[in-house]
Parts: sequence; structure tokens; C-alpha cells
Amino acid sequence: MKNLKFGHYYLLFLIVLFGFLHIRGVRIQNNIKKNGKDIVVKFVKKKSYPKTTDFYFSYYINDSLYTTTGSGIKYDIFNSEKETQAINDLKIGVYYLARFNQKYPNIIIVNPNKRIVDTLEIEKFGFNMKEEKKNWQKELFSETK
Repeated sequence: MKNLKFGHYYLLFLIVLFGFLHIRGVRIQNNIKKNGKDIVVKFVKKKSYPKTTDFYFSYYINDSLYTTTGSGIKYDIFNSEKETQAINDLKIGVYYLARFNQKYPNIIIVNPNKRIVDTLEIEKFGFNMKEEKKNWQKELFSETK
């Protein structure tokens, strides 16, 4: 049997590491889907890079504001046309339904097909609609000048 060289060990280590990280990510996503609770999140920013796009969502947990890109939303070769269209239809400043698990506060699973428009529901999850309306009006008037 041939002796393995350092490069072979390095390659084997990388394969095992990436496999572990992938399995960990899948387990976290499944845990959130199974044991998570529904929350309302606000889509705040979309940042495009040459080969990827980050989607920023804000939400409140225990009166603390979190902003994350770990939303489960990404352009992927395996997305159906319907999923890709739902991602393209995301609007900045709009509220969506998401799943959250207290164990992983920076990871959520956003459902881009479920917009939340009920202000009572939005306020129940920590957002202040009066303040949001003021910010929206400021943005609207600053764009018209």
C-alpha cells in the first residue's frame, strides 16, 4: 500500500471539514423548522456581489434588535422558477413571516411567500409602526427633493 503524502492528508481533512459543516447546517435548519416558532421580520437590505447576494433581515427577540444574513434565502442552482421569482419579489421595508429558534438567535428561515401586513401582528413582534411610518415619510420626502 502506498504511503499518503501531506497533500493527501490535507485534502482528506478539508473534505471531512466541509462535510461536517454541511451536515451541521442541515441539522440547524431542520431543528429550526421542527422546533422553531414563528416571528415577523423586516427585509432591510439586499447587497449583491459578483457571485452571491446577501439578504439582510431585522427582527426583535426579547426586546433586542437583530439583523442577520442567515435567512435561508439564497439564489441557488437547485431553486425552482417559483422560488427564484419569490426571491426576486422581495421588497425592502416589507415584513415577512419567519421561523426562529432561541438556540440559534442569528439564524432564521424566512418564508418569502408570506408577507405580513397586519400592523397589530407586526407590533406584537417588537416593531413600532408609528416610528416606521415616520421613517417611511422621511425617505419619501427626501427622494422627491
